[in-house]
Amino acid sequence: MSGKATKDDIIKKTILESIKDRNAVFVFPTQICASMWADKTIEFSGTSAVALERFIAWDEFKGSSIRSRQQDKTSVPSIMRDIFAENIIKQNSQNPFLKKIVMPEYAKTASRFSSWIASILPSLSMWKKYLEKNKVTPDGEDQDFLELYNRYKDFLDKNNFFDPAWETPPFDSNGKKYFIFFPEILMDYSEYKELLESTDDIVIVNIPQSELNHKPDAHYYKDTRVELREVVNYLRDKYENEKISWDKMSVAVPDLETYGPYIQRDFDIYEIPYAIKNGKPLSSSGAGRFFRQVLNCSSDYFSFESLKGLLFNKELPWKDEAGNNNLIVFGQGNNCLCSFEYEGKRVDVWEESFEAPLKQKPSVHEKIYYRNLKQKINALVSSKTFAEIRTGYFAFREAFFDFNKEAFSEQNDKILSRCISELGSLIDLEEKYKDTGVFDIDAPFEFFCNYLDDKMYVPKNAERGVQILPYKTAACAPFDVHVIVDASQSSISVVYKQLTFLRDDKRAKLGFKEDSNITQKFITLYDMVSEKETLFTCSGETISAYGFTNSYLTEIDHNPGKKYADKSFIKDDSYLEERKSFLFKDGNEFPQRVFESAFNGFESWKKAFAVKEKPLENLDEILDERINRYFKVDGKVKISSTAMSSFFGCPRAFMMNKVLYVREMDDEAELIGVFTEGRHNHKILELYCKALKSNRMVLSYSAGTDDIPESHKVLLEKAIEQAEEEAEESYLAGQILKTERPKFRKTILECVKKFSQIFNGFSPFENEVNYVYESPDGDYIIDGHIDCILKSPSGEFILIDFKNSDSAFPKTPYYSDDNIYPNTQLPLYKLIVEKGHKNDSESKIDKISACMFYAIKGNEKKVLYSDVNYLFTNGKEKKRQGEFNEMFEDTQNRCLEMADFYVEHLLDKNFSPELTEVGFEDCRSCDYRPICRRNYTLNGKRD
Repeated sequence: MSGKATKDDIIKKTILESIKDRNAVFVFPTQICASMWADKTIEFSGTSAVALERFIAWDEFKGSSIRSRQQDKTSVPSIMRDIFAENIIKQNSQNPFLKKIVMPEYAKTASRFSSWIASILPSLSMWKKYLEKNKVTPDGEDQDFLELYNRYKDFLDKNNFFDPAWETPPFDSNGKKYFIFFPEILMDYSEYKELLESTDDIVIVNIPQSELNHKPDAHYYKDTRVELREVVNYLRDKYENEKISWDKMSVAVPDLETYGPYIQRDFDIYEIPYAIKNGKPLSSSGAGRFFRQVLNCSSDYFSFESLKGLLFNKELPWKDEAGNNNLIVFGQGNNCLCSFEYEGKRVDVWEESFEAPLKQKPSVHEKIYYRNLKQKINALVSSKTFAEIRTGYFAFREAFFDFNKEAFSEQNDKILSRCISELGSLIDLEEKYKDTGVFDIDAPFEFFCNYLDDKMYVPKNAERGVQILPYKTAACAPFDVHVIVDASQSSISVVYKQLTFLRDDKRAKLGFKEDSNITQKFITLYDMVSEKETLFTCSGETISAYGFTNSYLTEIDHNPGKKYADKSFIKDDSYLEERKSFLFKDGNEFPQRVFESAFNGFESWKKAFAVKEKPLENLDEILDERINRYFKVDGKVKISSTAMSSFFGCPRAFMMNKVLYVREMDDEAELIGVFTEGRHNHKILELYCKALKSNRMVLSYSAGTDDIPESHKVLLEKAIEQAEEEAEESYLAGQILKTERPKFRKTILECVKKFSQIFNGFSPFENEVNYVYESPDGDYIIDGHIDCILKSPSGEFILIDFKNSDSAFPKTPYYSDDNIYPNTQLPLYKLIVEKGHKNDSESKIDKISACMFYAIKGNEKKVLYSDVNYLFTNGKEKKRQGEFNEMFEDTQNRCLEMADFYVEHLLDKNFSPELTEVGFEDCRSCDYRPICRRNYTLNGKRD
């Protein structure tokens, strides 16, 4: 570990010498450092209190302490730079004056350039100075920057502003003396260096050169997993053995966004209290995202995704969550995917769906709720001023939010309040400069959303624990122990570039040939400021890449086989010892100390096994109620081919899906349903066949013309139109069906042509009818929906089941030793037609002569049974016709056995996967695997 590099504490010494001078102000790189040194000063200075305004951060110093030579001017607020840039883009879109940085042809769509323009404004003065100093002839791009410089200067003068980065000596300290600590680590210090170093009332405290000669140790581990385990054990050692309190230690992390969750997990496991001080944009949280989601709803014309994103934001205090859910469920069921433009008119898919004749009718509440939501959102987004945004927000809040809800957390309340506070700041500026035209912005609400994207929020954590901080924020904070994780070459390298908005070749012409590498200075600061010890760690395999020790550190390799392999805190890891004890390995005794996380995990493990002995409460009653409601008619079990296929696929999945109706939550909307096309094609064929039947016409095909008669085409065209009118699809799906009529016409015409060629002269006998068969024992009935039955000229009946494509054909339809649970559809359909009845009337068909599947798209057929000689047309099939028929009859008998088996176990409520010998390999792809109690392992063998 790296000890303190020097006993001569330069910060303490400087403060002690000047603390009694009330005009002395101490400036630190960050607010964290300033606040901590204010507290620390009370400990070592002998004073009982210090004024916090005497300990300030660099950013505050720039904004409030640097003054223009014209003292009546105000330092320009950063938001005013954004306002200026927004206006520049607007002016340029009306009359382009920027030729290179924004190409004239893109001037009207260049709103995204505004944030970039705002970011370069402070640097334009330095750029102009070096441009003139080096006598560089301006090119087209430089002319644009000069134009920006002049317009920004006019803006500052007109509004009585000054930009601190543009100021030059002399400097008026207003009677104060400033001590600026370690400004060499600041990114923008060079812009102010000349101004500040030439002022007598400013003392620059630099890192001593002697400290830069020291290379601290860096402890190198195999991977991040081991590295973080070392860190938590190191911290526990400092706390338990050296009695250093948690809040006197910090962990600095270069990439806190990536490493944060892993560090939090380990700290939680090892019960180390911590507080993360990591600023995030206000809009990154659910509560802060509200305004962006509102904008998305309006700009996307209330698409399903945009509305779902807003209404399912659970971090907002919704007054009527049921109303939110009902509206989204309606939108999902009716394909309210997006609105669209038709013949120059915007069509609101929600409004059209409300009025369309749909299966799923909207309630009056859903209509009113959507319309109120839409009105409030549009009013908010179309606000002309920031004051109107606030009015619109409170109108929305009154209608839809309830801040008294218990589920609305204090943290979310603070974030939303902070957003409104920021809006209030914009309103104050808007009011102050209302007569200047500065706030003449085309889209204030969008500007506000972008503003929140850049506004950082650091949640206040009441936990007094280890401080987890971004790497650059705490280099000179007075912690007893500093830990820097991921101290690899790339992660902790800090290189500053001047005038980064220019290309490297242009920067070189201005004299900026080398970038400022201050990596060593950051490392030295961490090493010299720690009160007791500094620990740098890194690893070879990081979370996202491979790493090696930073060159300004001395590597101490702890990998196996290396010199320091045995010097590790993990060897005394109490958590790992505890885990071994729980597993009773190596004869370890049960530990005297138990971590709470391990105890809770052990208890959860016990409860999980206890569930097997204690089944779900009232499950029998629930199953009885569902079976009686959905699977019985007049006390008899009703069997369908679909239900049987599901049961024999896996009884447990059948119970979950068909009986208990357990579904994985799906909140996605589709443009058109998965089965919509198939249902529509079926409907067209049904209407066409019924039209033939009512007109006493037969299927007809002419080999000479390779077509069907015109009279049949007329009936088919009417069927297509009627199917569109009678379609019980969503409004949007219905519109798509109409627009895709040519596609459906082509598909159906080709289908009817091929179908008529096979069954030339046959007449439609039945279409889309239900048949019912009662078992001889009277304990069940079989119900089936028959697509089509044709009657041949010689009187045979052909049963046909339409599939939308041949991919829906069963691959192994016959019963065999290798297929003991065959497809039951056609075998049962033949049975119920021949031995059952239709619509409570006697069946008119004594014998079905053939059973087959037919694909509407592709016009493939799959004949499973035929005692006529014209359907098995393939040579090999024709030779095996008798064999196929015998296999079909065996399959039909097997289906009856399966029906008896199905009824018996349904009534017994026995849904064990072992009933149908479901293999464990089948469990891998099952949707119910996460909640199924069946034991299995990944290798497919029973555990």
